[in-house]
Amino acid sequence: MYCLLAAALLSGNALAQSADGYGTILRLPLVVNSSTYSSTIFVRNAGTATASVKVTYYGAPGTPFAGERPCTTLSVAPNAVASGTLADLCAVPAGAASNYGQIALVEQSAANIPVTAYSRIQSFAGVGFSVEGFKIGSLGSGANDSIVTGLRRQAAAPGYQSNCFVASINEPVQVTWQLRDASGSQLGNQQVTNLSANETVRILDVFTAAGAPAGDYSNVQATFRGTTPTANPAFAAYCTTQENATFDGDFRIAKTADPQDDRSKKIGTSSSSALGTLLGLLSGQDRFGLYLQAPDYVSCRLDGTGAPQLEMRLEDPQGNVIAGGNNISSFQKVYLGERSTHNNGVNGLYVLKVESRNLLSLMINYGVTCETGNGANPPLFIGHAIAEEF
Repeated sequence: MYCLLAAALLSGNALAQSADGYGTILRLPLVVNSSTYSSTIFVRNAGTATASVKVTYYGAPGTPFAGERPCTTLSVAPNAVASGTLADLCAVPAGAASNYGQIALVEQSAANIPVTAYSRIQSFAGVGFSVEGFKIGSLGSGANDSIVTGLRRQAAAPGYQSNCFVASINEPVQVTWQLRDASGSQLGNQQVTNLSANETVRILDVFTAAGAPAGDYSNVQATFRGTTPTANPAFAAYCTTQENATFDGDFRIAKTADPQDDRSKKIGTSSSSALGTLLGLLSGQDRFGLYLQAPDYVSCRLDGTGAPQLEMRLEDPQGNVIAGGNNISSFQKVYLGERSTHNNGVNGLYVLKVESRNLLSLMINYGVTCETGNGANPPLFIGHAIAEEF
């Protein structure tokens, strides 16, 4: 049983982890030190000055070192990597009971010095897995569903068990979660987990915990949603599926299709300026900024009863026309092209221009909606030009 519980802590590379992994506040959602497995933490400094990285361990409830535990502050030279085990950095030794939880890394120099991190979890036999460090701002599961897919339970050899974890980030949080089969039908009962700040709750055998009927399962999804009253604090949710013969395992961070992040909305809508003024056009040209990420698909439309009297055009950062034009108030999915075809391969500001089709006698109020695959900011009003272009 001890090995089974220890194996539940194992994790592989975080799926959908972004290559944009440097920041000044990072969170390693899982570290462990037990008589079977231990974590080694690696921190790299990408800055031009020495980084001073404060390390804090937050042990899970019920473990020998539960709660906040200050660790050694790391001094990391430019382009260098510092490393250490949970025992070395935080004086959390191996013991008969597992120590596990999360690690906070904060670069505390006067200047912003970007660092990145990951944790190597390895048995004494050399079998290991990795958990990436996440920029704390990317852990914003919030009030929209975040989902882990492909969970499995199987009694026959080699046997499979799925376990999930919920971790709060700096604030107390209430998380409601449930299991659904491949078609979306609920399995068992909806569950509610309440966490204090920086707490990690482990849910062993999620099928039993959710009250799912006995038996084997495959291709099951776990859905997590923040339900904290009157607030929307961040949390991290992830699951593992372990193979019970060798205790092989994996790590799957819960992903949301609609992040609580106005920089990466799949559907972004604007009906007013950043100052709250309703969008309206009588003459000239209104301009909107969109930070798009090529390669991607994008579609846009003008909203409102007056939209047929307006037209729009999307241009890349160099002013090349991507879509739209004369008498066009909406365009369907357009491929932006490969990364190298715009702005020397740098994601930049695309401009959506809105004009009237004919001379207007009255102000027309309207809205703008754009949909993307990679996500973008809602169209941001960036100015008005007196002259029309198309």
